[in-house]
Amino acid sequence: GVPMPSMQRTGMDFGEIMDLEHADKRQELAKRTPLADVVLDMVCEHFPNPVDAQPRRIPRIWRGDEELDVAEEMQLVDEDGEVVLMVTDIGIDPHAGEIATGRVFSGTLEKGQELYVSGTAGKNRIQSVGIFMGAEREEVDHVPAGNIASVTGLRDAIAGSTVSSEEMT
Repeated sequence: GVPMPSMQRTGMDFGEIMDLEHADKRQELAKRTPLADVVLDMVCEHFPNPVDAQPRRIPRIWRGDEELDVAEEMQLVDEDGEVVLMVTDIGIDPHAGEIATGRVFSGTLEKGQELYVSGTAGKNRIQSVGIFMGAEREEVDHVPAGNIASVTGLRDAIAGSTVSSEEMT
């Protein structure tokens, strides 16, 4: 279904959408209500923002000591706290090499930081930080807690790694 914000923007109603669907005019429907716009509307409406979600999410996904300052920093989405990044994907860019993507739960990512990667020895030095604007990666000076970041230089990271300024669980 097409959510209300999309229908308001396009001036289409459910009846018209159903008529186009039944008449097998899916290309016209797609042109008038691009799926990407519809999905983005749904994400904006239903996906909780980090400030609301992290107090509930962190106790369920983090196995560390809940008395530690970093536990509170992650729940408060504290951009001044210890850096904690949960890597959800590793991609390859022909120019930049391996790019780790994930949510910054606390702290602020910056180029040049030396961070621990869970389950590996030593530290990795961040070569660049960025954000995705659609399919394009935009390099930025820093990415604060609550955002999805893309990072180069985390040679030891795999999907599921926790990257942090302190060694942690």
